[in-house]
Amino acid sequence: MPRPAPALTKRETRDSLGWFNWNISLRGVFETICGGTTLVFTAYALAIGVPAAAMGYFSAILSVACIAQLLCLPLANHVRRRKRFILTLAVSEPILLLLAVALAPMLPQALRPVSLGIAVFLAASCLHLTRPFSDDWLATTIPSGLRGRYLGRRIRLSTFAIIGATLLVGLAVDAIGRTNTTGLAILLAVGAVFGMAAALSLGRATLPEQPVPVRYRLADLKAVWRCRPFVKLVTGTLLMMLPFYFAVAYYQVFNLEILHMRPWLISTTGVGYLIVKLLVTPLIGRICDRTGPRLMFFAMCPIYAAFFLCFPFADADRVWPVILAWAFVAVADGIYGVAAPACLYATVPAEGARPAFFALYNLVSLGAGAIGGVLAVPLLRALAEVDFSVGLMHLGGYHLFYALCGLLMIPCSAALWLFPRTTRTRPN
Repeated sequence: MPRPAPALTKRETRDSLGWFNWNISLRGVFETICGGTTLVFTAYALAIGVPAAAMGYFSAILSVACIAQLLCLPLANHVRRRKRFILTLAVSEPILLLLAVALAPMLPQALRPVSLGIAVFLAASCLHLTRPFSDDWLATTIPSGLRGRYLGRRIRLSTFAIIGATLLVGLAVDAIGRTNTTGLAILLAVGAVFGMAAALSLGRATLPEQPVPVRYRLADLKAVWRCRPFVKLVTGTLLMMLPFYFAVAYYQVFNLEILHMRPWLISTTGVGYLIVKLLVTPLIGRICDRTGPRLMFFAMCPIYAAFFLCFPFADADRVWPVILAWAFVAVADGIYGVAAPACLYATVPAEGARPAFFALYNLVSLGAGAIGGVLAVPLLRALAEVDFSVGLMHLGGYHLFYALCGLLMIPCSAALWLFPRTTRTRPN
């Protein structure tokens, strides 16, 4: 069994965790602007001619890119300086997206969605090539007894940056217009700059080298399946999050095309969501350390079901159900943001080919997202002709789509029993 990497000193641990916080904060701004399901990216894609129903393909492309994680294990055997490998690919992601945004308007109309999709795939692949190792880097840096508190604080700090970005983005899109291709492209370019800064911030964190290098093989992925707590976690996560694999790509489409919300109102709703999340995550982190992450999920699932079931009550003249839904779902997202990685870190063995565990976890969850995004497109097209009212609910195609997601969330909650039990750990 290969010896583990030397432990960091207290100062190295403290400084590295601080730079990890800078990384997630700057990356939060990047993803707020340039993420494949965000207001700016969605508006830009629609402006260059991507059909609204086809936005699910972009969500699928982002998830399909996780196949790159299968390549990263054998590739890592030929990488002598892993930190440089992570940083190089992390910088390449926003650069590729920036080039795609600049070139897409110059292409014929029929090629624009295709070229944008290819660039999004390549950019996301750069991220996924490094994910198993960057996840392992963070997991081994956080003291085991402080996982919940640190992750809660990490989310809180990044939320400040995302709130500022969300406000400015909403005002900017409202000012330049949701069909202004040039203005939206400039906003995406600004986001790419934050993405590069996020990557460079990792250069200040310490990544200790293995005294005896670990050899990674694709066969390591098979060995992962012998770890029963990890397998149960992956299966439970896949089932529990099933409705989101269909729904995520269409939040902004619903806001823009169905509710006709002004960009400033969309961003204000997002800020309200982030403020609630900011307020609750420190408490969630402390509770997670005391009770273990599994118990937290039991409070999360009913909130998610209620979130989806609010959408059928909203229309262009009554947007408050969606605004309310985003306010209270922030609590559930705060729980997931703390409890999910804490549960994952607790089930990954302390030694051996740890990146294989993170690769498989990401591969399964993101692969499911790709399948869900693709299946959502024909489902929405089939529901396009639906248009009737039941009491306060107006059920068009998108309304019924989200109602089905809410109903599906109820039986999916039973997957919580597959999650391994974890106990409270003392701080190191």
